[in-house]
Amino acid sequence: MRQGNRGFTLVELLVVIAIIGILVALLLPAIQAAREAARRSQCVNNLKQLGVALQNYHDVHKTLPMGNYSCCWGTWQMAILPFIEEQQLADIYKWNPKNPDNFFDDDYRYYQQLPATATRPAIRNLEVTRSRIATLTCPSDEPQVNNTVVQGGTYHNYVANYGNTNHIARSCPGTSSPTCLKYLGSPFIGYDSDARSVLTPFKRITDGISKTLMFSETVQGHDDDLRGFTWWGWSAGFETAASPNSNDLDYLYQKIYCVQVAPNPPCDGQSGANFVRAVARSRHPGGVNVAMCDASVQFVVDDVDLQTWRAASTTRGDEVYQGLIQ
Repeated sequence: MRQGNRGFTLVELLVVIAIIGILVALLLPAIQAAREAARRSQCVNNLKQLGVALQNYHDVHKTLPMGNYSCCWGTWQMAILPFIEEQQLADIYKWNPKNPDNFFDDDYRYYQQLPATATRPAIRNLEVTRSRIATLTCPSDEPQVNNTVVQGGTYHNYVANYGNTNHIARSCPGTSSPTCLKYLGSPFIGYDSDARSVLTPFKRITDGISKTLMFSETVQGHDDDLRGFTWWGWSAGFETAASPNSNDLDYLYQKIYCVQVAPNPPCDGQSGANFVRAVARSRHPGGVNVAMCDASVQFVVDDVDLQTWRAASTTRGDEVYQGLIQ
């Protein structure tokens, strides 16, 4: 007598499903970690390319570019476009004429799109600032677009080293408080009405280019928060007054540019002694990637020694430290 085929019972099926669920739960963190490692590796590669681009820029111009010309007349990001294989965008972007009497000409702001006139060529700067550049974008972050300050302005993930104090190289008042920081030089500086127009050649980095930060990561602000909008002058840099990814406030140029909604970090508008400054930040767990002035790239942990972190940002502080990797 032939017996019928025996199928699986409901209990057996449920046991198999439960085992599969457990295996997936065990594997998922490993898969996510592998994906983040790949994203971080891409971020490291981006910073390496950025560091080499600045080396090439320096070879041509014998100095590093200006960090930013006030809010709206260009940043280091526009300056290096030819060196990151974005010559077409570099050709489109029109800088303000180098005439002190009209240096801040509104026609040449980063968001302008104007036809040619008898006195100037057509301005297509908005086409540039609406462009997303893969080399300047970390895949661990979510790409953001600004719709308030400039419609369609793209955000990116890398900011230049403005030193240990703020964007215009201003030391804090007083000298005795441990929280008072004296400006000790930086590769980049923001130019404004009360700041110096300073360009930094490598020969002025007396602390050594292998021990001085060039770039760090930043996060792209959500809901039109301006962090990461690096076409805009006052979002183009970072300082080391606080350790990476700390809960210290970022001070933006105006409070309206700071959106206190997660996942945005804490922030406020600049005022008084608290001029524009920003913490180095990333979406990577545990730290940030940085590029040094010699184009080498390192991962710096969030709990790096603060004095060491600050020493790495200055160009002429004569501090002695053994490196950022702990």
